Amino acid sequence: MTKKRQSNFITNGVSSELLPREQMERAASPHDLKDEAVLAILLKTGAPGCDVLELARRLIRAFGCIQELVGADWRTLLAKIADYNKRHPDEPIKGIGKVKALELAAAFELGYRRLRVRPADLKSLRVGNAAEAYRVFKFIAQEGDLVENFWVLPLNAQRHPICEPIRIARGTANSSGIMPRDVFREAIRWNAHCIVVAHNHPNGDPTPSEGDIETTRALMALSKDLGLPLLDHLVIADSGYVSIRDVCR
Repeated sequence: MTKKRQSNFITNGVSSELLPREQMERAASPHDLKDEAVLAILLKTGAPGCDVLELARRLIRAFGCIQELVGADWRTLLAKIADYNKRHPDEPIKGIGKVKALELAAAFELGYRRLRVRPADLKSLRVGNAAEAYRVFKFIAQEGDLVENFWVLPLNAQRHPICEPIRIARGTANSSGIMPRDVFREAIRWNAHCIVVAHNHPNGDPTPSEGDIETTRALMALSKDLGLPLLDHLVIADSGYVSIRDVCR
């Protein structure tokens, strides 16, 4: 028995009459494929009454857009699916349990790691000011990310990164929800001499909020108590960055 083909139309020279893997095989570039076709390849199969492309479309709808979907961890995937199914009982997302959610989250994480600074490149960088810190953080701050992330960058005595920036928290559209002790726990674990921290603003505006300034002051106070200097706190957005440490001085 032959496999069921999808509806017939052509996008960027790739016919959607083909199955998703065939679309990728025949495309001049994987960038030519629609989001649901790429996701369908990861999903592999659909569910009763729902082919794999329709399942991919529903999963994207559950998150609102592909950018938020690929930024989710496996727990968020399952929670969003459960919420979507309550709101759309006639068009549910089926067949995605814990194992499939873990597989999807792992694939998304690989894409995220592609953006990271290579360890060999880190060794050649010196973080002496906000602009140099931004050079490091901008590699991991994903454009279009719809939630806030908070990172810490441990530095040695010569102000070279000891490791790549460590994500401390992933929060909501307007809050990263970090605890100062979590920041310094990582710094101490890496035997840092000093640190720089950063978080992103999904709205595209790097202007610090009052909450950002309060968080920075709390971090500065704890850094003095621990004898582990906080060199800066950057707010990163698609349009650039702002140094909160400068604002707090």
